[in-house]
Amino acid sequence: METVLGQLLNRSSLMLTEQYFWRNAFNDPIFRKWILDLIRNEQLFKKGIDMDGDIIGYYSEFTEKINPLKKAGTHYTLKDTGEFYDSMIIYIYTNYIEIDADPLKENEQGETENLFYKYTEAIIGLTDDNMDKLAYELLRRYRNEINRVLSVNR
Repeated sequence: METVLGQLLNRSSLMLTEQYFWRNAFNDPIFRKWILDLIRNEQLFKKGIDMDGDIIGYYSEFTEKINPLKKAGTHYTLKDTGEFYDSMIIYIYTNYIEIDADPLKENEQGETENLFYKYTEAIIGLTDDNMDKLAYELLRRYRNEINRVLSVNR
């Protein structure tokens, strides 16, 4: 095991586990932010959709009168103050992740409402398209890490 090949085998046997790659990928804060931005930006802000691809709702003319920044007929973004977006977090488990957020927000009338009760927890799930993007990115990261671990010139 004192040879380059022996060191490579020793290092790879310790590191080439699914759990190692899983943890390594999700321990990257940039990667976690990218995942949350798929929800915050791609789904909620740009399209106003939940994980099923369903539109969450549309602003009414009454809402536009209360807040001219919200145009009647445009989709909800759930980004009024940014608190909901900022509260999103990813919990990493052995073989799955969980996305959570603080759903309690104050509405324009000053009342506290629970966004999960109002729109369901599907507002913080990934659409099928974004799940595919996540799977592709995970595979890319796994491959890069395998190449790094097996590299003789470390």
